[in-house]
Amino acid sequence: MSFRFLLWTALISLMISGAAGWFFTGKREPTPEQKSFLEYRRILQDSRAKAEAGTGEDWVAYGKAMLKGPPTLQNPEHAMTWFRKGADQGYVPAQVEVGKLYAEGKGVPQNYHRAMEWFQLAARLSDNAEAHFQVAEGYFRGHGVPQDYGTAVPHYLKAAEQGHPISQYIIGSMYEAGWGVEQDLIEAWLWYKQAEPHAAMIMAHAPEYDIKLAIERAAAQMNDSQRLVAERRLAKLNS
Repeated sequence: MSFRFLLWTALISLMISGAAGWFFTGKREPTPEQKSFLEYRRILQDSRAKAEAGTGEDWVAYGKAMLKGPPTLQNPEHAMTWFRKGADQGYVPAQVEVGKLYAEGKGVPQNYHRAMEWFQLAARLSDNAEAHFQVAEGYFRGHGVPQDYGTAVPHYLKAAEQGHPISQYIIGSMYEAGWGVEQDLIEAWLWYKQAEPHAAMIMAHAPEYDIKLAIERAAAQMNDSQRLVAERRLAKLNS
């Protein structure tokens, strides 16, 4: 066997070995999951940099970012720290987020009573639609406070009037059923119709909240005179 043959064999082996090493040492194309992880890690780093140099809005944005993305990057305990930073300084959206973490038991033990304290504080300080929606939910479901439909109604209305779709659906259902208010099918139908463009989001929140079915159900219970009044009022709302 010639020396030249042995030399070329050694060189080829080294080339193959190097290529294999290049492939197996992480220099190959990353998988979609790896790309997603790296991209979201970059988003978190950018969000943190803004939070450290920013104010309430940036703190809440960073906190929310830590609740999303790949599970290994989620950190609800750290998110709570940033939400509290804003909440303790009176920033209403941060107070709402603190309440949500208590209600969901993320980063802290679940505590509906503490959640309602934060939601009620935020609602007292502002017209924030999400704060009023959360207060209404607490009274509607009896979470952290005694169940009280009558107390839930004005908070749902406050949020619904600001275009909060889930509140619009629920206040419609309360008027339809007469929960906490006098039954009013026209009001029910009108609120359902205002919520209708957001049907997908409403059903994502609660699959049983079928807005199309609710509209049909309310309309079926009205007489011809009520339907005419409802149509005229809707046209006025949309004008």
